[in-house]
Amino acid sequence: MGEKVAVTDVKADLATAVGLLALSDCTVAEAAQRAGVTRWELEDALDRGDLAERLGVEREGNVAADIDKLLDERSP
Repeated sequence: MGEKVAVTDVKADLATAVGLLALSDCTVAEAAQRAGVTRWELEDALDRGDLAERLGVEREGNVAADIDKLLDERSP
């Protein structure tokens, strides 16, 4: 299980974002925006709590490498 913290150390805005993500059909970016946190803060919190996989959240990989791969595939 994920890292346990005291309830007083839990940020309410991050808890709200996690709840929105778990209980609705919103994306990570939408949940973060509605709760007033960044997508990266939410993703980090999900990782710390071992919730990312359970909620089906995948972190973005190396965007530059993905772009290069797509460009290579389209090259003649």
